[in-house]
Formats: sequence, C-alpha cells, structure tokens
Amino acid sequence: MQTIEDWLGQLGLGKYADTFVENDVDLRALPHLAESDLQELGVSLGHRKIILAAINQLADQRSDEQPPASAATEAVSEAAADRRLLSVLFCDLVGSTALSAELDPEDMHELTRRYQDSVAGAVTRFGGYVAKYLGDGVLAYFGWPMAYEDHAERSIRAGLAAMAAVDALQPPNAERLKARIGIASGRVVVGNTDGSAKERASIAGDTPNLAARLQAAAAPGQIVISDSTRRLAGQSFEIESLGAQELKGFASPVALFEIRGQREVDSRFEAAHASGLSKFVGRVSEIGLLLERWELAKAGQGQAVFLSGEAGIGKSRLVEAFEERLQETQHELIRLQCSPYHATSAFYPIVERLSRVASFTPADDRNTRIEKFRTLVRRYGENPADVGAIYAELLSLDVGDEFRPPDLSAHQRKELLVRTLVNRLLLAARIAPVLMVFEDAHWMDPSTSEVLRELVSRLHGAAALVVVTHRPEWSANWAGGLAQATTLSVGRLTRQQMRELIESMVSDIPEQLAERIAERTDGVPLFVEELTRSVVESGKPSSLNAEIPDSLQGSLMTRLDRLATTAKEIAQIAAVIGREFDRGLLSKIAGVDDRALETALNQLETSQIVVEGGVLHDALVFRHALIQDAAYQSLLNRRRRHFHERIAKVLVEHYDDVAATQPELIAQHYEKAQRIELALPYWMKAGERALARSANYEAVDNFQNALAIAEQLPEGPARQRDLLTTILKLGDALFAAGRMTDSLAKYRLAAPLARKAADTQAFIRAVIGLDGTKFLSSNSLAETVPLLEEALEMVQPSDMSSRCQLLSRLARAYTYLSDSKKAAKCHDEGIELARRVGDKTALVELSALPFLTPAPVKSVTERNDRIARIDEIRRLADEIDDDDVRSRALSVDAYVSTELGDRARADRAVDALDELGTERQHLNVQFYARTAKAMMAILDGRFTAAEEFAEEALKLGMRILGAAPEGVYGMQMFAIRREQSRLSEVAPVIKLLIEESPEGTTWLPGFALVAFDLGYRDAAQRRLSELARTRFALPLDGKRSASLSFLTEVAAGLGDADAAQTLYKLMLDYKEMTVTIGMATVCFGAASRYLGVLAAALGEFDRASKHFEHALEMNAAIGSRPWLAHTQADYADLLMKRGSRAAIKRAMLLSENARSTAAELGMVRLQQRLKPTIH
Repeated sequence: MQTIEDWLGQLGLGKYADTFVENDVDLRALPHLAESDLQELGVSLGHRKIILAAINQLADQRSDEQPPASAATEAVSEAAADRRLLSVLFCDLVGSTALSAELDPEDMHELTRRYQDSVAGAVTRFGGYVAKYLGDGVLAYFGWPMAYEDHAERSIRAGLAAMAAVDALQPPNAERLKARIGIASGRVVVGNTDGSAKERASIAGDTPNLAARLQAAAAPGQIVISDSTRRLAGQSFEIESLGAQELKGFASPVALFEIRGQREVDSRFEAAHASGLSKFVGRVSEIGLLLERWELAKAGQGQAVFLSGEAGIGKSRLVEAFEERLQETQHELIRLQCSPYHATSAFYPIVERLSRVASFTPADDRNTRIEKFRTLVRRYGENPADVGAIYAELLSLDVGDEFRPPDLSAHQRKELLVRTLVNRLLLAARIAPVLMVFEDAHWMDPSTSEVLRELVSRLHGAAALVVVTHRPEWSANWAGGLAQATTLSVGRLTRQQMRELIESMVSDIPEQLAERIAERTDGVPLFVEELTRSVVESGKPSSLNAEIPDSLQGSLMTRLDRLATTAKEIAQIAAVIGREFDRGLLSKIAGVDDRALETALNQLETSQIVVEGGVLHDALVFRHALIQDAAYQSLLNRRRRHFHERIAKVLVEHYDDVAATQPELIAQHYEKAQRIELALPYWMKAGERALARSANYEAVDNFQNALAIAEQLPEGPARQRDLLTTILKLGDALFAAGRMTDSLAKYRLAAPLARKAADTQAFIRAVIGLDGTKFLSSNSLAETVPLLEEALEMVQPSDMSSRCQLLSRLARAYTYLSDSKKAAKCHDEGIELARRVGDKTALVELSALPFLTPAPVKSVTERNDRIARIDEIRRLADEIDDDDVRSRALSVDAYVSTELGDRARADRAVDALDELGTERQHLNVQFYARTAKAMMAILDGRFTAAEEFAEEALKLGMRILGAAPEGVYGMQMFAIRREQSRLSEVAPVIKLLIEESPEGTTWLPGFALVAFDLGYRDAAQRRLSELARTRFALPLDGKRSASLSFLTEVAAGLGDADAAQTLYKLMLDYKEMTVTIGMATVCFGAASRYLGVLAAALGEFDRASKHFEHALEMNAAIGSRPWLAHTQADYADLLMKRGSRAAIKRAMLLSENARSTAAELGMVRLQQRLKPTIH
C-alpha cells in the first residue's frame, strides 16, 4: 500500500515527508488540504502548486478506479457531503465583455488567468477553498473542507486582499480592472453529493445564491456582505449599511452591508466583544495569582505567567478583568496580538503594535511617516543612531540615508533585532511598571517567539509582568526551569458560576432552561454566553434550540475537520449513538476492522474530542456536549436516519440489558430513524417502567412521546387502539405526577373514545381516573356521577373488582353532593363486596370516606375507634403499596391525629407524606405535604416558616390545577396575618371567596371575624345574625369546627348572648378535640378554649374555668404556643373578673406568660390586647 512518504517521493518532494507525518497528514487527508494548510506546514510557493495539482490528479484517478464500497464498509468509506455553516465568496470581473472586445484573445486569456490567480491567491491565503471558476467569476468557500471559527472574518479579509490584487492588475492599453464581491454566510450541504470526486465541492442551500445576488448588487470595487456575515465577523471591519434591497429569488428585501475597510483594534477579544462584556464570574484564585505576581513585578522581580486553556474558556476575559483591577495603578499596558492569518509573518504582532503606537495611517505621506517614526524611536530614550535602521527595516520604512543599517549578515541582523526589541520593552519598564500581554501565542510566528523567550529570560530586575495566553496545543517548554515563570491552566466554570453567568444575561430565565444550558455547555464561558444569547435572540426565552449557534459552529467544526477522514466519520457515528458510547457498539455500527477503529479512536482521544470515562464499561465520552452536537449536525439527514436505525437494531439484537432497562433509548433511535411504528412500543415500555419506579415526570415524558407517535399512525383500528391505550397511560402518569388539569383533559378525551370502541375496561379506567382527578383537584363531582353510573351498568357480574372501585367512587361522589341515602347504599354494598373479594384499594377508599365529613369525638371509646380505623387504613395502604392510596391514608392520618390532639403521630404522618411526595415525584402529594407543614408551623408559632410553606404550596397548586388554590392558601394566610395584626391584607381574598359562592355560607364566618377584628362591628353583627337565623346551619365539611370557632369570637366580642348560647351547644361536641380545618390546613388549638370564651360570655365562670384548664393542658401537649398564649390571655381575663387574690395572682402570671410568648412570636394582635399591668 502506498504511503504519504512514497507519494511525496514520487513528486520529488520527499523532504516534506517528516513534516506531513508529524502533523498526521496521510493519503486520506490529502483531498482536504488547502493551500493555506500547505503554507502552515512550511511548504514553499512553488512546491504548494505542485502538491495541489497532484492532489487534483489523484482525485481524478480515484474517481475512475475506486470499486463500489461493500455494505460492511459503506458507513465510513463514503466521502459524504456535510451539513455545515460556512461563508461563500463570489467575485466577478467588471466589464469583461467589453474588455474582451478590445484585447487580443491571447492577452485576454493571460489577463483572465492573472485575475483568477490573484483572487485564488487571496482566497487560499486566508484558508478559503476555490470551488469553481465560472467564466469571469470565482466561487470560494470559507469553512469547508476545513472549518474555521472565524470563517466570516477570513472571507472578508480575502475579499479585501482580492480586491487589492485585482486593482493592481494593469491590462495592456486599457483601464485598471475592477471587481465586485458578494459574501454570505449560512448553513449549507457541501461536498461530494453524488459520489463523484469531481463533484466534491458541490453546494446546496440559499447561501451561494445570496452571495451571487450580493455580488450583482455591488458597485465596481465594492464588497457587499449579508447580515449573517456581518454578525459573525465581529467588529474587525468598518461596515456601512446599504439598507434592505429587493434581490432576485428572495421573497423579502435583504439587508446589505458594505465593507469599507479594516478597523484597528488592540485585540481579537476587543473586536469580538465590542458590543459589551458579560459579567465576569469565578476565577478568584486565578485573579489572586496574577495580582500576587503583579506585586512582585512592581517590586522589580519581573514575572511571566502562561495562561493555558481551550478555546472559549475565558483566558482573554480573565486578562481583561485583571487589567480592570490595575486601572488605579500607574502602569503601561503593552498588548501584542498574534494572528491566525500571520503565523508565518516575522514579528507580526510587534510590527502591528509599533505601527499603532506610531499612529501610522494610509493617508500619511513619506515625510509624515518619517516624523512619526522619529517620535516612536525616541519614546523610551533609545539612541536613534543605534536603533533607527533596525526599526525602519522592521517596519519596511524608507528612511533614506538618515539611519544607516549596520554591516551585518542576515543572521546577525536578526539577532540584533531581537535584542533591540527586548531592550525596548525593558526600557519601558524603567519608566513605569509594565503589563505585557501576548495574546493567542498558539498563532505566534517563530521570530516573535524568539523575542518572547529572550524577554522572559531577562525579566529579573525588571518591573514587568508578562502574561501569555495560549491554547493547550502550544507550550513554552523552555520556560519550565525559570523561577520567574508560572504556568496556569484556566479550567471550566462550576455549575453555580454558569448559573450566575446565565442569569446575568437573562434575569428571568426559567430554572429548567438555565440548567439545560449549563448541562450542554460544560463550563466553557464562551459556550454559555453564546447559547444563552441565542435563546434571547430567538425571542423564545423558555426554549433551547437544538441547533448550535452560528457563532460557535465554526469553532467546533474546526476540531473535527483537523481529524483524518476515518476518525472524523467515526466521531460522527459516535455522535449518533450519544455523548457516551462504548467501543463494542461503535464497532458494530461503523463496520470497520478493529485496527482501523482503534486508530481512529486514538486520534479522537489525542485531539481531546473524546475522553475515557462514562458509566458503561469500556466507554468513551465526548469531551463537550456541543462537539457531539456539531458532529451530529454535520451529517446529512439520510445518513443520520441510517445510523439511528442501525443502532436501534443492534441494541435490540445484541444488548438485552439495554432493551430491558433503557427502552427509551431504543425508542429515540427508531423515532429519529423515522420508524415510528417500531418506536411506539418502546416508548410505551419506557413509560410503564418509569411509572413502576415512581419516576412520574419521566413517565409523563415517555407517554407524551408515545402519544405524539400514535397520532401519526395511519387511520384504522390499530391506530384507534394504540391511541386509546396511550391516552389512558398518559392520564395515569399525569395523575401520578400531580398534574391534575392535564390529567383531567386526557381522561375526558379517553372516555368517549372507549365508548365508541365498545371497550368496557378502558371506559371504566377513564371514568375512575376522571373521578379521582376531580376529587383531588377539589372540583365538583357532579360531572362524574352519570359517568360512574354508566360504567356501573356496563360492568359484567363476574368483574367484582371494577364494581368495588365504582361503588367506592359513587359513595364518595354522593357524599359530596349531599345525597346521603345513595351514599350509604353504595358505601355499605361496597364495603361488603370489597371484604368479600379482598379488594383492599376499594376498602381503603370506603374506610376513609367518613373522615371527609368528620363527626365529633365525644368519648374515649369513639376516640379509640377512630384511631383504630386510621390504623387499618394505614395498614391496608402499606399492603397495597400504591403511592396514591398511601398518600391519602397519610393525609387522613395527619388530619385526624391533629384533630385528636396527637401531635407526635400527626408529625410522623406529615413527614412521611413529604418524603413520599419528594422521592416519588408526586406534585399533588408535595402540595398536601407543604400545606400540612404550613399548618404545623402555624401551630408552633413559626409564622415566617409557615408563610414560606404556604407560598410553596400555592405554587405547587398552580402547577397542579392551573389556578391558585385560594381556599387553602387564603385560610393559612388568614391565620398568619391575623396574629400579625395584618388582616386587611387578606380581607380581599375572603371577599373573593364569598363572591365565588354567593349562595353558600362557607366563607361567611371568616368574613364576619375579619369585619369584627377590623372594627366593622355592625357588618360583623349582620353576618352573625344572618347565620343565627339558620341556627348556624353550616356545611358538614372539614371547615365546620373552624367556622364555629370564628363565630364564637364574634359573638363573645359583640356580647350576643343568644348567639353565644347556640354556639356553645354546637361547639360542645368538639370539647375533646382541636379546631382543625381538613385536610390539614390550619389547626386553631384546643376547641375547649372557645367553649371557655363562650361560657365566660354567658357568665358561667366555673364552667368556663374548666374549659380553659382543659385547653391549657391540650395546647401545651400539642405544642400549640400561639393558641396556648391566647388561652392564657382569655383565662386571665376571666380570673381578673372573679377578683379573688389567688385568681388575680394567677391571672397576672398567665398574662405575663402570654405577653412573653406574643413578643417572641411576633403576635402583634395579642400584644396589643395585653397591655402591661400596672402594680
């Protein structure tokens, strides 16, 4: 087999063999070489032309001789076209038709050749690829076959160089030539689209057409660019808008811009960030080290710091931030910017710096330039006679006989020049401390490298800090042994620092989107900034585009294009597998032999495209998620589909563990291969597996993907069946995740589909799901009753389980609709049937039903019976091991235990509820847990924590229901704000709740209490009297005891004895309980306190004392500090009225305890009531 050494030897250019091998250029890489690549390898002009001609000849031979690829090797042997972002330049000669009529054909042919060579030379100089000569036109690409991070800038620089070269051409006996140039940037398909090597540069997309139209719109001597090119080019050029113009073939006017010339900028970083810098985050230790070295430098101990880091990691931003820290310190900044376009131009950054310092302009005449030159030479006190000639030669300045060059050999002159330049820099450090920055040393020319090396070695004793930024592929090994030299590797940002950077750019960015940006950008600041900026510019601040931003595309593709052909194609296949992949799977997909695969993978690792690691055995991981994206997006769609299908089949056939544990992975590959009928069962399997593990959010995602596929299936019975099954499964997952509004919609959609399909079981599932969702979202159950009754009629006699479930749901619905007769019938039948068939789920539902309309506990026997029933419900729920059933059992336990005054048991239930909701991803359970935690915090007097829990519950409620759960939130905030004497803030909420149910009496007690507390006694009396006329016929719901307690305070405060008498009788049922709003909303402490207040209002002091004593005991036992303090205050009032010395003494003690608690907990209302006692 022929090698690169053999091939070069045949051309008589064997001396370049070692260079080609060292740079990994083999026969596969030859077709991708541009003239700029050969120049970078050090190949002379003439030899470059010979090599390029030989490459073209080799391509022709391969096109004629290459046999068809075998199926096994087709995956990597096809020279496929790429999808990529590039800049297209179209240059056309102006007036060539008229010129051809004036010139001799031979002269015209020679002129055309010279014109084409001039343009081609400019193109190749800046890394472009001449794709075609179209008569007088030249079509060139920048960004293919080799990608560049600055392809737009290169195309413009090439355009300026081409224009200057054409302008210099002089036809015989004719005016000077003029050209027109159009440049556009965009995404295209480029490369070998038909398998022929002769068509390797074909291109498809709007971009080349736009470049041609821009060229046609340009005036002679003008360069016109597109808006996309302008944005990508940064601020390196003087650009003028030409407005929007109609262009042939484009539906709407296109913005045109003219390139007027280059701008002078100190650094590439400045040009790229002229519009402003993002927030500087992190890098504390790096800044600290630079400041430490600066202090040493100022003290005369010159220092050098080499900042190493990959592209975009923030080296230049770090230097910029460091420079900002030095603004208040006297110093001189000397910045030397290396250039990718001048890596072989001797002393280029130094020449550019000197020219800027001298303020040379193109308009200067010779005398002006010489005068500026004299000033430049004398700046640091150098002797012009000694150094003038040296600087003049460096700057290519004709100074006549004023400065005579020394009579030295070329080698000696260069040594003198290096020494002189270093001396100049050190002289500057004698005037003021100097910060000298060498930017992008990886592009530094060899001569400037000599200056840097000499400078660093002579820093001792100089007040200078040299900072060199570079990428990892460049290193200053020679500085390793120097005490004054420090190497600092700039690492990636932490997750928190990325979030800080993202939020500084978009303050209101959704948390999930910020997390996705952080995950995709891997801690590289440039990636973070550009991906975040693309979100802002998209106008969709809630979504992340899968496409890589144009500003990053070139940088990422550059890394891939540096690879050998096989290695690049292996990277593309690996990218289809995913960010993490193992060698075994990759080998089966790529179809190459082990040796070729290992060689390709070694190159990917050496190039830092992939690294060892990952979860899988023998796995590799793309070092950056965006590099994987770039490799994936460069593939044509048809090749992506081919590899996705191949991967899915291999996983199914050879990786049983993946098929069993990661069905979603197989589903994704089949879906991306557009084999949706194969993807559907795997999405369903993934959803079912996630539900079984209580990964409810993932289950929702998987079933949503399945539904999207089912909707695309062709019409027919199979589609209807799959659609119904998927909708029901999605409804179940949404229910489990607590997304009640969405779940409700799915069950409503499934019920008529099931009825139409005569699928009884599906109909029953839909109706039970609909009922359960409406119950947990506190919606009226009126809609579900006829559906439940219909389902009950459809149940077969043998289907006892379905009958149990439907009876339990009907019993609950009838109870809520106050149809006690039907509720009792369904309850009794359901209990009997559930016990007979062993349906524990139905048994739990039916056993919990009485607690929805709780009855008072009047004896120890009733209390023990209630606890026993709760224990049975908890036991059954644990046996069933169903999260929904267990959460309801825990909710009932927390509520009933609080009502019964068993604080320890209630706390255990709340903690278990919170743990279940969080660990098993149930939003509705998390909602109940937060409201219960708010209740317990109110009970403790931790009002700030209670408010936080209530706010969390409110947000969860809005996610679950699509609207704020005003009732629960309003009651909790009412309890908090009342104690803080801020009731006016929640009065509007109570008013809103009354307006929403004007016919009912649910919220009237609360409104009466608010009116009374705010001083509206007449309004409070009207509400109280209105309810008294009904003998306080309040709903038998979870708010009943609390409503009676509100009215108790109003009646006692107004001195309404009749109302107090009636309320006392009603409250007496709760004397052994606390006043608690279910399910676990607010607990207002012992009910006996309110009985004491009523008895005192009625003048029954002895009875009142007994109630208060009981309330003191119960409130202390349950840790209810606020209500204990209120009980102490109420009891103290009663004791003071009794007037005995012992009573007064105890009253004062109770008042003091209440006052102390009120002050500690911020109970302003109670503090205002308990004015200090005067002794």
